[in-house]
Formats: sequence, structure tokens, C-alpha cells
Amino acid sequence: MRHRRPFGCGMPSPTVVYPTKTNEVHTCSESEVKHIHPSHTTCVNHHLVKNTHYYPHTTSYQNTVDQVNVYGGPMQGPFNTPGNPGNQPGPGQWNPQNMMPR
Repeated sequence: MRHRRPFGCGMPSPTVVYPTKTNEVHTCSESEVKHIHPSHTTCVNHHLVKNTHYYPHTTSYQNTVDQVNVYGGPMQGPFNTPGNPGNQPGPGQWNPQNMMPR
């Protein structure tokens, strides 16, 4: 006869673990994506600045005057005095040495 153990007593029962069963649940949603395409117009006003250059020129004249004093030789003392020889011209007479009246 075999010996039986009473139920629930004795050795632990083995545990069997199965692979995890996976499920996929699909949902559907909707969203709006706004695509903005901006544009821009630039109005360009052109203005020309015309730079006109002038080169005025003036002319001036100058006159110069030079002055020279020329004397007819050494001055001689008073004429026709007692110490003066007679060959010297008197005042208001022509002197041939310097061509000037004396």
C-alpha cells in the first residue's frame, strides 16, 4: 500500500509561470495642424541725389612799386666862400661831374 500524505500538508506545490500575454489596443484621434504661409510686399521708393560740384576761381592783381634814391656823389661844402677854390660851381650852376644842377 502506498502512503499518501494528507491534503495540504507536506511539500509545496510547484508554480508554473507562463509568458506574459500582451494585448494591443488601438485608439484613433484627430488633430488639426495649421500651416501658415506668410507673404510680404515691400515698396521701395528710389530717390537720386545729384551732387553738383562747383569750383569757383578768382584772379587778383597786385602792383608793386619800388623806390630807389640815387645821389650824385659826395656833397661838397658851400660854394664861393673864401676858403673854396674858384673852380667849384656855385648854387644853381651846372655840375658836369654828376650831371645835376647845383
